[in-house]
Amino acid sequence: MTQRSSFLAGEGDAWFSRNLPAGEDASHDHVASILTDIGGRPRSVLEIGCSNGSKLARLCAAFGCAGTGIDPSVRAIEDGRARHPKLRLAVGTAESLPFPDGEFDLVIFGFCLYLCDRQDLFRIAAEADRCLSDGGMLAITDFMPPTQYRNPYCHMDGVYSYKFDCRRMFLWNPAYFERALQVYGHGGTSSLAPDHRTSTVILQKDLANAWPACPDWNSNA
Repeated sequence: MTQRSSFLAGEGDAWFSRNLPAGEDASHDHVASILTDIGGRPRSVLEIGCSNGSKLARLCAAFGCAGTGIDPSVRAIEDGRARHPKLRLAVGTAESLPFPDGEFDLVIFGFCLYLCDRQDLFRIAAEADRCLSDGGMLAITDFMPPTQYRNPYCHMDGVYSYKFDCRRMFLWNPAYFERALQVYGHGGTSSLAPDHRTSTVILQKDLANAWPACPDWNSNA
């Protein structure tokens, strides 16, 4: 069984039940605060791993934007639809996004990449890039240790927490560059030990300017 199927089959619901109080805590909403600092003004937002959409709803209220969220938990999506009827919420996973090309000018990975199947990472990156408009921003909140490794997932046998610098999924591409980065301890702790080191990074997509014309190598100018 893949990690994706495990979360769709019930672990997503269990995760939501365990983490609901944390999802309601506005103090850890790093994406919104960073966007404010850098002058970001999103108009249409997709959050992948949105839980019940509480953080997404606050971000949309702060910036006056439209919000869409996707999460593997049926319970989370049902709860979110009841709490936040203005949001467009759906059950689903990151490797197959049911949205048109370029629909969003902000795509958020909401602390979910560490639980995704490693064989899906190329598809996940491609789907996020497909749905993000040129000039839009990509926000990733996840663990950020100094090197990649995995831990057994303590809530289910055969599932792992994969920790690595998720920026690498996009920064190999000249169309993406980093706008902002905040590093902090997981769960609001002060520890920056490798297993607790967490970050929120904002990347920007600039496909239009990523590939300039070939320089005139023979010019003396």
